[in-house]
Amino acid sequence: MKNVLTIFKKEWDRVIKDKRLLFSVMILPGLMIFIIYSFMGTAMTSLSAPDPGNIAIVNPTEGFTSIYALPDNENIDNIITIAASEIPTYMTLVDQGEWDLIIVFPANIESNLVDGYQATADIYYNGNESQSQTIYQVYRGYLDIYGKALSYQLYEDTTVLLYNVGTQPIDEKKLMGTIMATLLPMLVVMFLFSGAMAIGPESIAGEKERGTMATLLVTPVKRSQIAMGKVASLGVLSLLSAISSFIGIITSFPKLFGEDIDFLSIYGIGEYAMILGLLFSTVFVIVGVISVVSAYAKNLKEAGTLITPIYLLTIIIGISSIFGEGANASWWFYLIPIYNTVQSLIAVLTFDPNITMYMMITVMANLVFTALLIVLLNRMFNSEKIMFSK
Repeated sequence: MKNVLTIFKKEWDRVIKDKRLLFSVMILPGLMIFIIYSFMGTAMTSLSAPDPGNIAIVNPTEGFTSIYALPDNENIDNIITIAASEIPTYMTLVDQGEWDLIIVFPANIESNLVDGYQATADIYYNGNESQSQTIYQVYRGYLDIYGKALSYQLYEDTTVLLYNVGTQPIDEKKLMGTIMATLLPMLVVMFLFSGAMAIGPESIAGEKERGTMATLLVTPVKRSQIAMGKVASLGVLSLLSAISSFIGIITSFPKLFGEDIDFLSIYGIGEYAMILGLLFSTVFVIVGVISVVSAYAKNLKEAGTLITPIYLLTIIIGISSIFGEGANASWWFYLIPIYNTVQSLIAVLTFDPNITMYMMITVMANLVFTALLIVLLNRMFNSEKIMFSK
């Protein structure tokens, strides 16, 4: 055990004492996620709240004005009344992208309501300008409401089908959990793997390439202890990197989805403990895989080439969280490494009632896979052909 801790400390010091490596592994992932997601949130907010635009109306009516001039509509100052003679001028402005919408009502439309009367309102907008298209969609909705109001005024009935809608009250906590379950499992698994990739190959393949691994293997320390020490240190360092990414994700979500949403209060200590347990058990599987591949590779470049396809496969598995509807109900899926973590995270985030069973199967399966990978790594360390190959 003492020798394992010695190897652990050696790998730990290699990262901790290198300020640039420490920053890139521990701080940069979470910081970059926070910056990127905050920027995305700001961009999405600006897109979802477009400029009110400029609207010109010919022959405005009292009924139509009452529809768009609601107390909560702060954008009515951008609507002006123009004469019919000014239509060509404003059409030119719309074509040039300097104006957004023109609405032309027939003269005295409301006073001409008689049986069989049918009026036509003209709308002009610029289909090549997104702002103009957006304004058109909004005011087309207002015009539909106004048309039904006129029809009701004339015929006293605009309905063909009456229906009642019943629905369960929206559980905002579960709704936010579903949003989290769509994004977090994929991101967490990706950052677990990327964190391990940043330091794993250098620890084994890098030492083989530099020749320091040969020196380490001829010391009195058992090679099995060297393998365990490296896996343990890389696992803890990768876990810290993943936690940094996780914090970056959580802290950036309010900016991404709105400042009034408190994601931190959605889950309790139990849920966060389960997430941490999943991260802890999964990171050692990932580190075990990277360590085995790095031990097999002749140099650092070959290790990176061999690990990349595995990383891409991990991303594909993580993306499965986007397309599913809740956690997989079949227990044996939780025996599959990486996929079991994604599904268990979904179960935790969506408050699945079977989460305890899923967690137990996932953690046990991950521990078994970790043990098998350590045994395999130990055998590779004992192989002179593998460890001293050039």
